Amino acid sequence: MKRIGILGTENSHAYAFTELINRPKEDGNYRFPNVRVTALYALEKAPSEKIRDEIDSSITIVDTVDEMIPLVDCVIVTARHGKYHKPFAEKFIERGMPVFIDKPFTISAQDARDLVELAKAHNVPLCGGSGCKYSLDIESLRDELKSLPKGEIYGAAMNFPAQMDSEYGGFYFYAPHLCEMVTAVFGADYKSVTAMENGGNLNVLLGYEKFNVTMNFMRNHEYIAIVYCENGNIVKEIKIENIYLYELEKYIEMIETGKMPCGYNALLQPVLMLNAIEKSLVEKRMVEIEEI
Repeated sequence: MKRIGILGTENSHAYAFTELINRPKEDGNYRFPNVRVTALYALEKAPSEKIRDEIDSSITIVDTVDEMIPLVDCVIVTARHGKYHKPFAEKFIERGMPVFIDKPFTISAQDARDLVELAKAHNVPLCGGSGCKYSLDIESLRDELKSLPKGEIYGAAMNFPAQMDSEYGGFYFYAPHLCEMVTAVFGADYKSVTAMENGGNLNVLLGYEKFNVTMNFMRNHEYIAIVYCENGNIVKEIKIENIYLYELEKYIEMIETGKMPCGYNALLQPVLMLNAIEKSLVEKRMVEIEEI
């Protein structure tokens, strides 16, 4: 039985993950019989107490990150503010434990690079980021584009909300969802970023070698992707049901096999994109990703 610790329980994801792991299904069986959440840590204890009291009274609530280390074999970092992700994760990486880091992977590009280099140095698998990239509709669109049924791609657009003034790191808190959905479909080999804000909504032009993708961070909750192709258009509604389950499945498979569901670069690139968006907004210009 692998013991999982969760750091940053103020995020609703922590409750959802613990429920999926520690609460039996209606038939009495566990979804993931070989793992259990055994320890919780957060800057405030109330969210951890709610999880323990409502889901599993055997869970231990610790007062410090160090106190959790001997109690677990792997961890999930779900702090709402990305500035905590590196300090919460690095001690477990140094001890060889597989780590899931929720979105945003980090806020600082340097923190992201440091975590990736630390994981490589200790041969530790990482995963995480936004679970929206595992949406069945995102995976379906990606697979459809691999065969290019409508010929060459001329351009594309996709929308998802962002909270520009979130207390948890501004737009870094929610914007990773769209960034990772786009790179899951079109790849992470984009060259440039141009960002514009108007009326509280954010529009970002992502420049690939042969086409552009417009990312529309809009304050609505109907998500759609449009791909403009040589022989017609692809229009797909994006639904995100069950993404907590899908990303947990990826993490637990990684724990069991040691194989990452995506490479280190897939974790790093959304952070670089977010940093480039911020730089473009501040400096009012196109930013080459190599500048970040």
